[in-house]
Amino acid sequence: MSFFLKDLLFEILFPTRCIFCGKYSEGFVCKSCFEKLKFPKNYCGMCGRPLTGSLEICYNCSKEKKVWDSYEFVAYYDGMWKEIIASFKFKNKPYLADFISQIGKEKILKREWRIDYITYVPLSYRALVYRGYNQSEYIAHFLGKNLKIPYGPLLYLKKDIKPQKSLNLREREKNVLNAFGVIEDKKVSGNILLVDDVYTTGATLKECAKTLRENLSLNKIYVFTAVRALI
Repeated sequence: MSFFLKDLLFEILFPTRCIFCGKYSEGFVCKSCFEKLKFPKNYCGMCGRPLTGSLEICYNCSKEKKVWDSYEFVAYYDGMWKEIIASFKFKNKPYLADFISQIGKEKILKREWRIDYITYVPLSYRALVYRGYNQSEYIAHFLGKNLKIPYGPLLYLKKDIKPQKSLNLREREKNVLNAFGVIEDKKVSGNILLVDDVYTTGATLKECAKTLRENLSLNKIYVFTAVRALI
């Protein structure tokens, strides 16, 4: 069943209701609750770390080899946003991706990125079966729909990987090393937007971006996530 048919059926069977106060007819987050959400204002354009002063790139990113060209996200993984992401990933509310992508669309347009194609971080087969959907794919779908840019899969997992949340930075990097491949029949070029739900250490996103860069004729790689976790 296509995403578009699912959109229609979902609206008919499960009219949107605010996940915080339960109010109907104003979306997954009503106007009153939306006003309580916090959004970052001054952060690194490569990794999302908070910045002070007039800097655009944090010290760490200025010293590291650039893996992607720019980064954007909606909010830090804190407060009410933790509840949104928990509902999105673990409480069978995949259509929160539409709410996230509406905000993401505005932030991406302000960046004036020229994007030719949108793709996303793949899930392991085990995680996909357990959850029933890839939350990153939903975000990519709605971003494509709202920005009027084609989207689809480019990456697949070549090996079984452990859940990243249980690992430290070095273990995360080792866990995803050479874990991804590019789908053979995909012939995409130009500027790519790579989408994920949460940026924590960046290990998975960096490995995905590296794989895309090495296997496709790309100009720029942009990265977008719903939230940025600070550890």
